[in-house]
Amino acid sequence: MSLPGSQHAVGTDGSDYQHRECIAPHYRASIESKSRLRLLIYSHFLLGFLVFVHILTYHTSLMSTLNVPRPHLWQYIWLNSILSSICGLVSINKNRIFLMKIFFRGTVIFGLGTIITTIIINLSELFTFKKLKTNHQLDELEPQTFFGFPLLSAYSLIADNNNNNNNNNNQQCTKDSCSSITSSTYYVLYDVNHGEGFNLRRDVYIRMANLIHTLRERKSADSNWILVLPPWGPLYHWFSHNLPRTQLKWSNFFDIKSLSRFIPVIEFEDFRQLFTSSSSSSSSSTSQITIPYVYTLQHFSEGWGENFEEKLEIRKCNEESMYEKRNDNYYYGWFFGYDDRIRARQFQCLSAQGFVTVLVDFLIQNITWSDDRNKEQVVKSIMFDRAETLLHVDYGGYNYWRARRSMRYAKQLVDLGNRFRVDYLNSTDLIDRTVLIDDWTKMKRHHSQAMGGPYIGIHLRRRDYIKARPGYVPSLEHAARQVCHHLSRLNLSLTFIATDADENEIDTLRQHAHQLCETSSNQIYTYRPNEKILENILDGGKAIVDQWICAHARYFIGSYESTFSFRIQEDREILGFEQDSTFNRLCGDHEVLLIISLIAIYWFQRKPTLSKPDDIQQTIRNFRIDNGGVKGAGASHEGSFVDRMIHSNKKMVVFYGSQTGTAEDFAQRIAKQAKRYGISAAVCDPEECDMEELQRLIAIDKHLALFCLATYGEGDPTDNAQEFYEWLRENGRDLTGLHYAVFGLGNKTYEHYNAVGKLVDKRITELGGVRVCDLGLGDDDGNIEDDFMAWATIFWQNVCHKYELVINTDGTSMRQYKLVPGPFPVDSVFTGEIGRLKSYERQKPPYDARNPYLAPVTNTRELFQNDCLRSCLHLELDISATNIKYEAGYHVGVFPSNDAALVNRVGELLDVNLDEIISLLNVDEDAQKKYPFPCPCSYRTALTYYLDLTSMPNTQILKEIAQYATDENDKTLLTLMGSYSEEGKIQYKEWILDSCRSIVAILEDLPSLKPPLDHLCELLPRLHPRYYSISSSPKVHPTSIHITAVIVHFETPTKRVAKGVATNCFKELYMKHQAIGCAQHKEGDTCHLPGRLPIFIRKSTFRLPFRFQTPIIMIGPGTGLAPFRGFIQERHFFKNQVKPQGKPVGETILYYGCRNRAEDYLYEEELNYFVKENVLELHIAFSRDQEEKIYVTHLLKDHGAKLWKLIKEDNASVYVCGDAKNMARDVHSILIDIAQTYGNMTSERAAAFIKDLIQKERYSQDVWS
Repeated sequence: MSLPGSQHAVGTDGSDYQHRECIAPHYRASIESKSRLRLLIYSHFLLGFLVFVHILTYHTSLMSTLNVPRPHLWQYIWLNSILSSICGLVSINKNRIFLMKIFFRGTVIFGLGTIITTIIINLSELFTFKKLKTNHQLDELEPQTFFGFPLLSAYSLIADNNNNNNNNNNQQCTKDSCSSITSSTYYVLYDVNHGEGFNLRRDVYIRMANLIHTLRERKSADSNWILVLPPWGPLYHWFSHNLPRTQLKWSNFFDIKSLSRFIPVIEFEDFRQLFTSSSSSSSSSTSQITIPYVYTLQHFSEGWGENFEEKLEIRKCNEESMYEKRNDNYYYGWFFGYDDRIRARQFQCLSAQGFVTVLVDFLIQNITWSDDRNKEQVVKSIMFDRAETLLHVDYGGYNYWRARRSMRYAKQLVDLGNRFRVDYLNSTDLIDRTVLIDDWTKMKRHHSQAMGGPYIGIHLRRRDYIKARPGYVPSLEHAARQVCHHLSRLNLSLTFIATDADENEIDTLRQHAHQLCETSSNQIYTYRPNEKILENILDGGKAIVDQWICAHARYFIGSYESTFSFRIQEDREILGFEQDSTFNRLCGDHEVLLIISLIAIYWFQRKPTLSKPDDIQQTIRNFRIDNGGVKGAGASHEGSFVDRMIHSNKKMVVFYGSQTGTAEDFAQRIAKQAKRYGISAAVCDPEECDMEELQRLIAIDKHLALFCLATYGEGDPTDNAQEFYEWLRENGRDLTGLHYAVFGLGNKTYEHYNAVGKLVDKRITELGGVRVCDLGLGDDDGNIEDDFMAWATIFWQNVCHKYELVINTDGTSMRQYKLVPGPFPVDSVFTGEIGRLKSYERQKPPYDARNPYLAPVTNTRELFQNDCLRSCLHLELDISATNIKYEAGYHVGVFPSNDAALVNRVGELLDVNLDEIISLLNVDEDAQKKYPFPCPCSYRTALTYYLDLTSMPNTQILKEIAQYATDENDKTLLTLMGSYSEEGKIQYKEWILDSCRSIVAILEDLPSLKPPLDHLCELLPRLHPRYYSISSSPKVHPTSIHITAVIVHFETPTKRVAKGVATNCFKELYMKHQAIGCAQHKEGDTCHLPGRLPIFIRKSTFRLPFRFQTPIIMIGPGTGLAPFRGFIQERHFFKNQVKPQGKPVGETILYYGCRNRAEDYLYEEELNYFVKENVLELHIAFSRDQEEKIYVTHLLKDHGAKLWKLIKEDNASVYVCGDAKNMARDVHSILIDIAQTYGNMTSERAAAFIKDLIQKERYSQDVWS
């Protein structure tokens, strides 16, 4: 029998034995050694099994970010150690030598097992971590150690190497890195009102960062603008008065390298050291540097006025200046507490109103730098005090968020916040799905990507808010009640509170929470660092740790109108939280009662109603229509063009950057042609896509990305391609393996011919893209249709060769849209609106190209004389009922309508009822553009407002409609012109281009051609807005916009009369006004002027210099006078009507030309009036009033010496408006000749001088071809 609890063993003969000493020693040793061996084997087998579980669970949780805690290897190792120890204890006996052997063997086996399993684990982790790092899913990985072994040192080397490579692209400027500053390096300093807090100052940084970004874009490549970071402190909300409070570096709180990825920045102390280190006479701590310009920004003393406008003006200071002038004629002030070590050469108060970029023109055109650094430590710098005066240039826009994303916090603060989350809130980035990578330019998160930690984050502001906003600050009891409500609703138990409340108040809140929802005191946390940590991170660091913890919460609740809460909400947007979990705030006590009352009233008074299906469809329609194309609202992959392509099995995507519609048309045609090769293609507007996903496109087998990009203005991208263009130019992009091709659209008469297409093609190659076809360049000054067809032929040859494709000749339908039968509800039918349904009946701002304003025409008059065979009209559009603002030099876009006679003629030729309501729906369900124009609508509406009937159709249209000609000769002609044979090109040029045949003329001349009108509507290009330079000044005409336009009206070679679409509308309005004897609207006149025009404003860089004293030289023959009329009006306004004494205005010189004084001299009386007022110096060239023709270019040559003096010595600005092909080119050449002749320059230097004028925006062009 065995005793209870004693070891019991069975012998080989079946007998029991209880006392081991009764068994022979050698037999006993044999048995025990086998037992020990088995135990060792079993223990290590168990270790291996647990290691396998470790790999499985950890990697599963890592890849899917499930809420699974990571097991640690040391847990398994110590378990193994315990098992081995048990094995050793079991084997204890008197044979010590044998015991030592067993112990030694067990230790060796244990050590080898531990090392092998650890190596396996870490190799696996290394592979996984490296993969995640490559995919930018992990922020940083610190090496781990087990018993002192650096297990992930290899990965550390890899990570460091990558970081070093990335840092090479940084623009950070320090004392050492900026030791050699070029003469074209400029520094911008700024300060904020001393009473403003930490968080608003961070907001002002974003404004100034965007100012620097704009300056760097607008200035020449050799100009280097750097932002100097103002030292922090002392701030009102920093209560730890025993800690350092002034001259604190930004690096205490922010990652300077991250800031530098957006713009180059330098700490103020480094800036000061940089320019004092060269002074040998005194130490850097006492050396003095001089800032040439200091401006205190202030509001206009008279307020904003009735209408908002951007403006700047040097004025007397509204308040007592903080800068005083001393006997040495320098200004001294606060300068961040550096006292006399910083001084200013010039100080003025600058009244400012508008966006921060209003300072750009001021800096470029008005700041000059004298080179006297040998005399004193003068830095090419300018300082703006009270920088909070000006507004964000694009609040919430692309560059706003780039600046905000660059404001990563200092690593030590992030580490403190993360440690607190782990220790108290069970929160890690991996589990919470809030992992960030170091380089913010290489990542983009979307809403709902972040899950957040299992706690609620709350910002409870109390101290000053209790008095400042008593109605919006909840009592502690009501705050606890709201906490309990959200904890219950979200099924959470932990709360973190960032607050300025003292500990007693927090304890009171905890007590209320415990009474209301039994929340214990250790479930409501605040961050209270000890004295040592607080000395290190300071009050500002504590605030950031608070914000960082709140930003990672599952749900956040802020305080009313608190910038502290705003910064947290911005962080959560960057991390990728759902907006519903971010934009919430604590309600004041009275607000809670009000909400309860409203809910009660609604509950008792509500009447259940069922929405009609038509009402639902109407609501959806009103929100989904966008400039003629209905967005797929509610689509599962909205914005994700790659997901849509995968879903619909598309291999090719065609992006277009279009201002007038040509590039979009080419993109649609390429996509159609792709069907013939068995390729399904998507056509996308880059503005509507997340272009970060280009990197994902390579996952699609045999993928292809095509870019049809127009160059607009002075080498700029079109509006819809602007964001993609800027994204592509940023550092850190990777498009390795992307198969692509680019076709650019431009005009050779412009200096920056096809600049956008060239840059995109070059840049994608630099980023690792694979060019499928050489860059195509279309010239709108020549035959852009021919250029496109020639390139498309080569493009498809290359694609067929690369992907082994053959053309499909089975006659597959090329229709992109299908006709949807009616009937349609009357209130769902478009009647000419450009965007939102019924937008012309219910006009709502803001007004733009997608929502134009239907402006009344209040005045029309003929500007040419009665005996002139041509016509030029002056129109005035009333905007008094809107908030539309414009500046002299801006453009007005007008949506025209086709001539009613032309529309009716189409109906007659095709024998169609034009009043039939139709709808065309894209056959591709995943297409971004659902309709070719706003649908449903009548044929008449489509032909009148949406389709271009006057332009000459392209070859693709001819090719498509050829099948509908019943006469073989007609079909042969159309097929030939639609082909790309040499004979076809010649025939197309002669029969279409040279003869100016529109689609209506083709239908008339080929009577057998009867295409279905719905197919023709699909093929015809959209009718786009026409742009006109505004010929008025908002200072003189704030409630109206003036247009000056020559009426286009000529006879074609086929004896037809061709009319300009928009100018024909103008002429019809003028004729109607004449017919009713009411050509001009007068005050109190009851005569109703018929006619309205859909308009919107397009900004332009063609604008007056900021300083009124700057001379201007205007060159504008013909209607090129239009913007200069506004310029002259504005200068006259400031000289004679602003204040009793007016303002000094620089020379205003106009070179104007026309054919005859007696026929087409525009605004003669006005110009003569301005001359008499000594506002204008006028030079006119009448080209046909004498035998030898004289043009404005002749006058420029004659006045070369004077012009050179104005440009070189007086810093005059030059403006050219008119014909780009001849006049503008000639003027450019003449200016180079003048610089060469009177400036004693070589031709190369003269050309460089004129180019520099362009880059400094002292030479501007508003031209057309």
